[in-house]
Amino acid sequence: MIDIIVGIILLISSLVVLIASIGIWRFKNLYARMHVVTKVSSLGLLLLLIGVNLLFRDWFVLLESAIVFGVLVFLSPVAAHVIARAARSIGTPGTTDEAE
Repeated sequence: MIDIIVGIILLISSLVVLIASIGIWRFKNLYARMHVVTKVSSLGLLLLLIGVNLLFRDWFVLLESAIVFGVLVFLSPVAAHVIARAARSIGTPGTTDEAE
């Protein structure tokens, strides 16, 4: 039974990442694309880590998953902020206050 639940969670995780990939491709400006990368991919990774933890049920795997997710949650917004500031400072289209 646990294998079926893990399979469903992993399938949902892959669908979330697929939707995020389509969003990166479809959105027009840098800020919308960064929003998809930082938010939706974090949800996809969280679901993946939950599925892995349910499958293995080991304290070491849980600790590793918590570290990976913690690093992602804390560093993803910082990286997005740095990228946005760099893009704005070099004048990337869609990042200034001017109308496009």
